[in-house]
Amino acid sequence: MLLTAAAQHLSSNATSSLKDFEMQLGFLGRDVLDEKAFNALLDNIGYRRSREGLWDSFLAEVNSITKNDGGEASSSSFITVADMAKVYASDTYHLLDNGKDSGDALMEYVDKLFDKANTNMQGQDDTELDKDEFCSFFRELMGDNYSDEAAYEAFDAIDVDGSGGITLAEFKEGVLKSNKNKTSGLPSTFNYNLLSPTLTSADDFVKALERHTKNHRAVTHHLLENIACASFGRKQTADIILLFLSAYSKFNSGFVERVQKLIYLLDDAKEREVLRENVREEMGFYSEETLEECEMLGIPRESVENITHHQLFRELVNTVEKKVKCSYIDFIPDDLSGEMVKAQKECVAKGKIGLLASLYFGSELIVPSIYSALLVGLRLCLNLSREETRFLLLHVSMDGDHADNIRDIIVSHCKTAEDRIEFVKCTELIINARVSFYDKLGSIQNLQNVHDKASNLYDKQASKWSRDKPRCLSDFTGRPVVYDFISENINGATVLDVGCGEGFVSRKMTEMGAAKVVGIDVSPGMIDCAKSHEKKGRNEYFLVGDAAGLKQQLIAKSAECNLMLGANFDVGSFDLSVAVFLFNYMSITAMNQTFEDVHALLKPGGHFVFSVPHPFMASHSSAAFGFQGSGNESAYFSMRDKCMEGHIGTIDGEKLNVRMHFKTIEDYINAATSHGFEIIDFTEARVRAEDMVSNVPFFSSVNGYPLHMVIKLRKPMSTNDSASLGSMNTLDLLPIKLNWPRTVTNNVENSLVMLIPTDVNTELIAASLQVYEKGISVDDLDIGNDIDSPRKARSRKVRDLFSATNEFGKSIRSRLLHETGAVIVKGLDMTALGGVEQLDKMTVCSKIAYFILSEHIGTVDATARGKLFDVKSANMDAMSKSNDNVLFSVSDTEAGWHTDGASKDRVYDVVSLLCISPASEGGKFRISNACDVYDELNRALPKFLLYELTRPIPRDILENGGGKGTDGAATALSRSAAILAMRIKYNSYPIYVVEGDRMRFRYMRHWIETGHEKTFWKVPTLLKIAMDVLDDHLDDACCFHQALERGDMIFANNAMLAHARDQFKNDPDAPPRHKVRAWIQVQKAAILHDENSFATTNKNKKLSRMDSINSLARTESMTNMVLDESNQSGVPTW
Repeated sequence: MLLTAAAQHLSSNATSSLKDFEMQLGFLGRDVLDEKAFNALLDNIGYRRSREGLWDSFLAEVNSITKNDGGEASSSSFITVADMAKVYASDTYHLLDNGKDSGDALMEYVDKLFDKANTNMQGQDDTELDKDEFCSFFRELMGDNYSDEAAYEAFDAIDVDGSGGITLAEFKEGVLKSNKNKTSGLPSTFNYNLLSPTLTSADDFVKALERHTKNHRAVTHHLLENIACASFGRKQTADIILLFLSAYSKFNSGFVERVQKLIYLLDDAKEREVLRENVREEMGFYSEETLEECEMLGIPRESVENITHHQLFRELVNTVEKKVKCSYIDFIPDDLSGEMVKAQKECVAKGKIGLLASLYFGSELIVPSIYSALLVGLRLCLNLSREETRFLLLHVSMDGDHADNIRDIIVSHCKTAEDRIEFVKCTELIINARVSFYDKLGSIQNLQNVHDKASNLYDKQASKWSRDKPRCLSDFTGRPVVYDFISENINGATVLDVGCGEGFVSRKMTEMGAAKVVGIDVSPGMIDCAKSHEKKGRNEYFLVGDAAGLKQQLIAKSAECNLMLGANFDVGSFDLSVAVFLFNYMSITAMNQTFEDVHALLKPGGHFVFSVPHPFMASHSSAAFGFQGSGNESAYFSMRDKCMEGHIGTIDGEKLNVRMHFKTIEDYINAATSHGFEIIDFTEARVRAEDMVSNVPFFSSVNGYPLHMVIKLRKPMSTNDSASLGSMNTLDLLPIKLNWPRTVTNNVENSLVMLIPTDVNTELIAASLQVYEKGISVDDLDIGNDIDSPRKARSRKVRDLFSATNEFGKSIRSRLLHETGAVIVKGLDMTALGGVEQLDKMTVCSKIAYFILSEHIGTVDATARGKLFDVKSANMDAMSKSNDNVLFSVSDTEAGWHTDGASKDRVYDVVSLLCISPASEGGKFRISNACDVYDELNRALPKFLLYELTRPIPRDILENGGGKGTDGAATALSRSAAILAMRIKYNSYPIYVVEGDRMRFRYMRHWIETGHEKTFWKVPTLLKIAMDVLDDHLDDACCFHQALERGDMIFANNAMLAHARDQFKNDPDAPPRHKVRAWIQVQKAAILHDENSFATTNKNKKLSRMDSINSLARTESMTNMVLDESNQSGVPTW
């Protein structure tokens, strides 16, 4: 195919479709498409609908795009391949299918509206709209239909902080109304469903949090491993341990007081006694059994009996001080253990849950591993006896028993989601504080406090880094490898440049074809250079910010770089990210935080390329490049996080200051793989032959050295390791296709229908009546806290209360995800819940029962319209042209084939309905398998027609679905014609997304048609034809067409199945039709039960090393191991 100028800029999908269009013409023996060939194509695909005016419409549509030389619409009677290229290059196709749906156009449009409204703007100083400016803008945009009071109402709604002025960020948020997926604030890898007491037992929740804690860097930190191995040499390792113990004393001094406070807060006498036993041991009062165990460990009983742990700790510190011949106790800076002390206070302030989390997850569970490292290190360095190290040995040997006893208390306090969230947050708080303590301890050991911050380092020399062409060594050796690695991914990409400096790489990526580049750097001076550079591109945005808090920085400054927030942001906004010589300025902890954020910010399938100085260069320096190393070329592991100043030369003879926080190769690999990346490529960058030829004097001093490492990573396209397990959103999880065999479609009653077992009915009815009697609504119901066992045993677990319901829910979830994709549940005893005679009671109780069952299938998603939504006619016609923003759920109009959810950045795994009262006439429910239909369409349709169903298509936007004027003046502003058109263009996504055996189907023809209408676009004729064929095939595949009876519930996989509903009528003398809908997220619930949410190979590898140290600490043979006094190499001499 000879590509026209229009075709050269098409997306790969559009290009393939264009090639297929040309091929189809060849099959028909034609060079062009005329009416006869058009009808032949329709015959071949089995098109059944009226063709009247169809060809004329298509021809007129194409002719309006293919202008003649005079700029007028063409009058051709046929369509060429070149014409189709222009169609695919038109806004209706190209704007949405060529990476232009990222929200940039929408955000830029709102920028212009803000500038227009800001009539008093003088330069860049006036960054807010005052009330007069906004109200004038509002009246001009909205016309005479809205009063001044409406303008004031809109102003107050958009002025979120109540400052009396509207910032650009507030203006964008108020006008765009982007969806924001509610998250729990958990670690991104913590499965949201672990919080649900209906999906996860308290014991399973605690196990998951234990795994997370034991795999955390609070336990696996390199400093602990280096201490245990005496990697710093005998003298320096002993010195670090003394620093550790001296600072640690400020943190653990209030241990007994905190436990006593917790005892006071506990209600259960047995639980209080467990903790009292803990306190007694802290005070030196042991059982005979414990004292005998001490003697078996080589600890004389008189050396521990009646001696408080505080005294034992103080004796240990004194012993180490005497051996090391110095003391730090009076010279420890407050900030060294300050974060641990602060975290402890915050946990105490949280009350019972905070204290339990701090005691168990933050102390008893992990202290044996931490103290084991200290114990082994002390024996290696100072040859301390078991009696001298008895404080550590007691905790290494006995805290495991304490943890086992306390664990039962933890399990009993995990009944509600709120309790579990608090446990996770408090645990994260305390273990992150431990990591901060280790990092700061390493900084003191390495004297890193004398170094300038990286921002200061670069602020001082920003102008020296600014350049238009390669100048410094790494411009010739490292960055070309980065450019090579990104070359196949850069065209049309939205790119995140982390640690962008003065924008040299950002500008290069724009030159290479990037559609948008967002750069962030900690140095204001470098960002000023990037913003003011004469070659800065229009779509390059530069922000001042710390890469260690990358995601939050971008959220806070989204208005500055035109990033659309919302749930779609949570699962990835960028196609590509680079970090060119960034991580050498960050600690290992900070680097891991950046890896986590980059993974979250990349789209599935997105790439991350980073470069760093090669660890080899830490001990090799030359005129062109090098660092002030350790002074010991054999050191490696002990240098982790050591900060070394260095330089890099330029071809014009200047030296630029650089820095390296030393990391091992393993540190980079672990950071990548433990955060879910796949390693795609790796290069050790060096001087190339062409460089040597061009400038021998400059390059010769580093010729043959491994100067840099460049690594290319990929975020998996579709995986159970979801990037956002901490939220319910499953946009980043493409479900596995579910095809139906004929046995399903021919035997619907047996394949789709499930009867509620008697014991499930009993559980649901008892719980529903109990909640009803308490006067608790579904919206306020907390299943873990509000429902008692029949005997009022508050300690009874939720999973015990609903053991039968739990098993029934799991079987439904399995069918939804792995078998039929649809379940019709019959048999809920509505009479026992009140019956029609007590309609109000039956309504409330049946909704409670329905919600409880839904929560045992997955997690009910209440982010959009509450936990449950009443599907009742509001006497509004959703199909009427005069109505806007009306849901079919509140209309008695026929609802054609569709899936639930019209928003681009929010998907629902399962849609479900409960029938409280059926319609008097009509309202039958229909189900069809969209997977089967896709397979049929893939065989029946030419690829250029199938493309219509797989390219992004605009959908109408619904705010609350209640019609015009129901959401206030601010919503009216966001739905004004021009703004709504831009919002709808952003709200574009395909009907079918298919990747191998995975698929998602998202369809509602009416919202597609009204979406086009409101964007002032005609629905393309090819799209109309494709949707006609899709609808007909869905009709053919329909296997269920029945009205639900009172008490029936239907659950359908919203990604695999299409559903529809007939028009209905209510009888004025009977209860009106009333259904209740719940949206349920189940995919991450399935991951929860299928996989360990935290266990990764790399983390387990580190944990196993720490377990080995723990075992070694208990080993008798350790007593006589000591490093040679004269050996400082870090290699033990036994």
